[in-house]
Amino acid sequence: MSAISQRSLEAFRAVMRTGTVSAAAEELAVSQPAVSRLIRELEGRLDLELFSRRGGRVVATRAAHELWTEVERSFIGLWQIERAATQIRQGYRATLTVAAAPAIAQSALPGVIALLVEERPEFQAEFLSMTTLPVVRQVALRQCQIGFGIPTQHKHEVDVVGSGSVPFRFVAPASHPLGALDVIRPHDLSGTDFIGFVDSTMSGRAFDRLFAKMRHPPVQKMKSYLSHIVSALVMRGLGVGIVDAFTAEDHRKMGGVVRPVEIADRFEYSIIKPHGDKLSAECMALVDYFERYVVAYQDG
Repeated sequence: MSAISQRSLEAFRAVMRTGTVSAAAEELAVSQPAVSRLIRELEGRLDLELFSRRGGRVVATRAAHELWTEVERSFIGLWQIERAATQIRQGYRATLTVAAAPAIAQSALPGVIALLVEERPEFQAEFLSMTTLPVVRQVALRQCQIGFGIPTQHKHEVDVVGSGSVPFRFVAPASHPLGALDVIRPHDLSGTDFIGFVDSTMSGRAFDRLFAKMRHPPVQKMKSYLSHIVSALVMRGLGVGIVDAFTAEDHRKMGGVVRPVEIADRFEYSIIKPHGDKLSAECMALVDYFERYVVAYQDG
């Protein structure tokens, strides 16, 4: 088989990223026919059908998705070298790259970093916020050295270096009647407008199970994937909610009501690294500070 051209691989990556030939052509600053030709060239040299054509659109095949992972692995090394060179030219060199789920990236990690930098002013990092599966993917592909997300079963792709949980908290707008209670119990929510989580989240499934046992459950007016959106909707008087302790603290700082909630479920997290890799000193410091920081969010 003849050598695969760099341009054909770039065209493949662009189509996979953007989802269309036209968008890939715009990204690569070439014509659409040129992208199509490069894709056909790659398919011919690999003897694989990478995209099917349906109604003028291209749809990635299973082979394309499997190839995508391997192609990304090969490009990561080049991308890291180019990024390092750019950072060196600019006088900036991140010591590590971190991927984190939104609740942790937006609430917990900024506080952790602030404490860490007080003792280690030289600490530098890049942060990417994304949902849990992309966190796993970024770490597994070694695009990030460490990740913070919900528990994962991808044990052959990443290693879990730490795990734990923090309680959920009840959140409401300022002056809400339930703010008069010291602790919120499930029956206190009966008939109340509630801002919940979508069913694809662990929190959403946990609350659905809880409410299914109630004779008079709250009325779930809206649902979101992100805890900060739940908090924002609650602050605007659209209902009450239950969020992780990290987000609840931000909610309190904005003037909202926060109370302990009497439920068994907790917000669980895990810290992961690339499978088989050794944690750098910077990663170990970040993990250590995170675990110390989380203590303040525990019950009592």
